[in-house]
Amino acid sequence: MMYSTEQLGGILLITASCKFNIVNVRSSRGWEPRFLIYIRPPEKMISALCNTLDTEQIDYSLIRERGRRIDTILIRRRHSIFKICEIFPSFVPSKNKGWKKFKELMDMVKNKEHLEEDSKYYFKVKINENEEETKDIHREMGYRENHEDQD
Repeated sequence: MMYSTEQLGGILLITASCKFNIVNVRSSRGWEPRFLIYIRPPEKMISALCNTLDTEQIDYSLIRERGRRIDTILIRRRHSIFKICEIFPSFVPSKNKGWKKFKELMDMVKNKEHLEEDSKYYFKVKINENEEETKDIHREMGYRENHEDQD
């Protein structure tokens, strides 16, 4: 059994999560973007989902996470993540709220913006973008970050 590309998009909405980090490495730039997508489908969907990913030419690996009885599908290769970003529906609610930002960051990688001289700053600004909005909302509602008295 296999799923269509549209069905795959729906499955990703409810089972996939994404991560994007900046890590320090020993290179001329001193940092690299690291990204991955993991899919946690129900057990009965794993084989059909793997067949669909094979058909879409998306590289993946199955890993067993600690404390979980069912394998997780892990996608790390850049070209595969670009394909998932194309399939993943935009502007709809999903399991992971970070998909919009993840897709924007992956567009930056696709456009090779991570190779530019000051790119680490731009990636960090994009990663922390919503945190500032959240802080502003908390300030407006009267919450204090440190629970300290304001003078």
